[in-house]
Amino acid sequence: MRRFAILILLLAILATACGGDEAPEASTDLNVKMSDFAFDPDKVAVPPGAEITITLDNIGSVEHEWVILKDGVQIEDEADLPDDEETLLADFVYWEAEVEAGESGTFTFTAPERGFFQVICAIPGHFAAGMEGRLQVVRPDEG
Repeated sequence: MRRFAILILLLAILATACGGDEAPEASTDLNVKMSDFAFDPDKVAVPPGAEITITLDNIGSVEHEWVILKDGVQIEDEADLPDDEETLLADFVYWEAEVEAGESGTFTFTAPERGFFQVICAIPGHFAAGMEGRLQVVRPDEG
């Protein structure tokens, strides 16, 4: 019985290590659907320093944002964000775009050099409702 329990534990560890959190292949063209209240996909990857084109399709019933937080900025609660928009943009936001409900928009930005960046919807209540994702910047050969 003990061997069976150890085998189950090892299989669970292997299953966790082998998938789930890997970023998709790095691309310079992104398509993200924004709904009430999620991003699809919630994880994207881009090459460093490249010009990125992103199409945001808001299929939700309210306005949404796709905000890349700066390197080293990670929030766990909306209270972690400053109330002052000038401070928010200067100290927390790398890049952002807004799309009205039922609309789509295509935008461009220059990818950071490397790393993992938290992506959120910064409209009050949306992050708390689950609008969070991740942008991974990797060289194409790193996948």
